[in-house]
Amino acid sequence: MAENRFSRFNYLFSRENVNLLYNSLSNAFVALDKESYDLLSKLQPGEDTSTLPEDIKEMLLKIKGIANDEFEVEKIKYVIRSTRFNDSHLALTINPTLACNFACPYCFEYDHSGKTMTTEIEDQIVEFIKSHSEARSMRVTWFGGEPLIAFNRIESLSNKLMSLGLEYDAGIISNGYLVNEDVAKRMSQLKISTMQITLDGLKDRHDSRRCLKNGGPTFDKIISSMRLLREFAPAIRIGVRVNIDHENDREFITLYKFIAKEFDGKISVFPAFTGDSTEKGTCNLYDRNERKSFAIRMFNEHGLVFDNFYPQSFSMECAIRKRATYVIGPEGELYGCWNDVGNPSRVYGNIRENLTNESLFISYKTKADPLEDSNCLKCLLFPVCNGGCPYERIKRLERGETQNDCPLIKDNIDDYLWFHYLCRQKTKKNP
Repeated sequence: MAENRFSRFNYLFSRENVNLLYNSLSNAFVALDKESYDLLSKLQPGEDTSTLPEDIKEMLLKIKGIANDEFEVEKIKYVIRSTRFNDSHLALTINPTLACNFACPYCFEYDHSGKTMTTEIEDQIVEFIKSHSEARSMRVTWFGGEPLIAFNRIESLSNKLMSLGLEYDAGIISNGYLVNEDVAKRMSQLKISTMQITLDGLKDRHDSRRCLKNGGPTFDKIISSMRLLREFAPAIRIGVRVNIDHENDREFITLYKFIAKEFDGKISVFPAFTGDSTEKGTCNLYDRNERKSFAIRMFNEHGLVFDNFYPQSFSMECAIRKRATYVIGPEGELYGCWNDVGNPSRVYGNIRENLTNESLFISYKTKADPLEDSNCLKCLLFPVCNGGCPYERIKRLERGETQNDCPLIKDNIDDYLWFHYLCRQKTKKNP
């Protein structure tokens, strides 16, 4: 029977006299004694396991190391597709304005006009949400431009959305420059639970990359804004994104330590990597090997883990694939992805007429689907991989390019799993 077969989603390796077994169906990771490791190493995927010792079979069954692989793959596809069509939760990215006060050289956005939402559009958004009768909860991400330029609209629309009776939560992606004491106090009333702010280094480096449109500095003002948020809106979890490239990579750890000391470890700092997602051109990009090397260096030299060494659940699939997900522009226009905001050619509809470009809408939901990709389906990491960025997958498919959206762990799974093992051992010693 297939249920008694050694799963192809098992992965065995040994390092420094430690014998390890990873299974991607259950995302389990276990250390084995030498005898068990040697015994399992002799098995091929699909091989009968009925003659294994009972204790080893019991362990394998617990982590799905003995499984009907075909059934498990179909089950994963069913669960993911069901999630895509779950209308009980609305995920909205709302752009109250396309205006921005910064002039960042790597910005992917197309339009920094002064387009700002009106009261009429606010009310239409409310009606649009009401039309989703199956919705029971809602998550809003405030985006831009720079959303705080239109903070009055954020406040007004937030109050209208919170009055709808849905379970409500929000986050905001902002450059952080426009926060003052009054804004911080008012934000704390709007159920904004998370805020992402970007710093690209310490003062000199940051100000050379993320300056005002008139060339003015921004670093000191952003740090001041973060202090105000910690004082007057302490419930908001702030994450500092650092766009890593060849110019500032060696400065990351200095900034990390500065923020940790300045805010007593209560603000997280994480690296990100700028990309050429909109084909507008970006220089100094990190390739996959450099991203991997950066992650490993952060662990080896500083004991820090940012780019997770351990696989994540497929349930984290990008919301772009889900039916009840919308990116709404300041004029009520609808986009498939926030990479498209401000690009008229990428508008697929609006909140009044809904679909005006059905083919574009359908492409975001169905094109370059990892659930239909033969390479993805036969991959060891299929059960724990979300297929990478759908936007990038679709763009590459349209350009006829080879897909390269695999998680970094696939490039060298032994290293990543080993570093995860070391992290786990360190946590056990220092709980």
